[in-house]
Amino acid sequence: MKFGFLRTASAPILADFGGSGLKLLQVSHGSSPTMTAAAFIPVPEPLRLSSAEERFAHFARELPNVLKRGGFSGSRVVVAPLSAHMLVQHYQVAPAEGDALHASVLAQVSMQLQCDPFGLVVRTVDVCETARDGQPRVEVIAMAMSRLDVMGYINLFKGVKLSVVGIHGEIAAMMHAFDHIHRRIEDAAVTTAYIDIGQSGTKVAIAHGAELVFAKWIALGGRQFDQCLADVWGVTPSVANTRRLTEGFMPQQRAVHARSSHSTAEDVGGGMAMLRLAMAAEQGAPAHATTSRSVVATDRREGMQAPALGSAVAPTASATAVSALREQIDALADDLSMCMRYHTALFPSRPLDRVVFLGGEARGVGLCQQLAAALRLPAKAGDPIARLLVNGAAPAGLPEAGSSHPGWAVVCGLASAPNDL
Repeated sequence: MKFGFLRTASAPILADFGGSGLKLLQVSHGSSPTMTAAAFIPVPEPLRLSSAEERFAHFARELPNVLKRGGFSGSRVVVAPLSAHMLVQHYQVAPAEGDALHASVLAQVSMQLQCDPFGLVVRTVDVCETARDGQPRVEVIAMAMSRLDVMGYINLFKGVKLSVVGIHGEIAAMMHAFDHIHRRIEDAAVTTAYIDIGQSGTKVAIAHGAELVFAKWIALGGRQFDQCLADVWGVTPSVANTRRLTEGFMPQQRAVHARSSHSTAEDVGGGMAMLRLAMAAEQGAPAHATTSRSVVATDRREGMQAPALGSAVAPTASATAVSALREQIDALADDLSMCMRYHTALFPSRPLDRVVFLGGEARGVGLCQQLAAALRLPAKAGDPIARLLVNGAAPAGLPEAGSSHPGWAVVCGLASAPNDL
């Protein structure tokens, strides 16, 4: 189900609480949206493993000056909470209608969390009809959050004279960032895996067009990578993070002119074909040409590339950090492969067409290259901010304006999420 903005004079402020900090964005209304304000409040290293209360106290101190300096307007906020505050889980329940189905899911969630169901806010996504032990079942994705945690975000922004008008899980928000590329009927035939690798973990969403059919959070991300490298290199996790992004995983720079122009035949076949050749060589398989299905999934508008999908992931990787993180990368690739297999079990006739890498860790192209090779799928390094830059310049508060911003997918998606709190 798609939602649009509540039409008011001022668009809401969008707030994404990530593992590394708080991303703030404001986007104009209309068919050609632009960024009107942006800011990032980092979490200091000593607070990254602290409680949510300590983080919120830090944000409460920083928010007034950041909002004023960044030129944010209005008093409404739409929030994507911390991953730790949102349960994302698949359930198979007996078929039922409407409220009865929701009540059945709520009962299972409260049983799993061992809490009062009235203390939870649960949203559900119906996926498909299936069966278990010969009995009909309905596959449902539940996204649950405690009411106490909801009030924590409301009170945080109330303290800076802002009103929370929407709270949405990161995976749901991430999906909304790509609504605009799935507006045609034939777009529903494209199956995409969105893999958001962040500081504290990895979010996985699989979609048929714009329809979410699989969601999972994996507790493996940049924090674990940095700690591993810190142990190997004998440095602090902070130094390991900087070195990994500058030496090991090769940060990707944005090429704005390429995003806004027509792609050549070489663009369509070149980058993706190279990746497929590299993966085939690694597996010892013959290097077949790209299939028409994959080309359609990548080059979706007869030569026009969707800016938000970013650029193709090239096959050459730096080995500086990759070798030291082989165990962690293999573990993440195994978890992602299990996600793909679960989707295949639900939808055997819907193979995946492509992977879009997102999240702050997707700035490291080497990591994306390794995972794409393991999954054996055409891959893109997504950049949802690019769509907004086509329509207008970046505001002063956007960090590293000349670089790709795959970590801003969630906050971009909040711009299309409902104001329904």
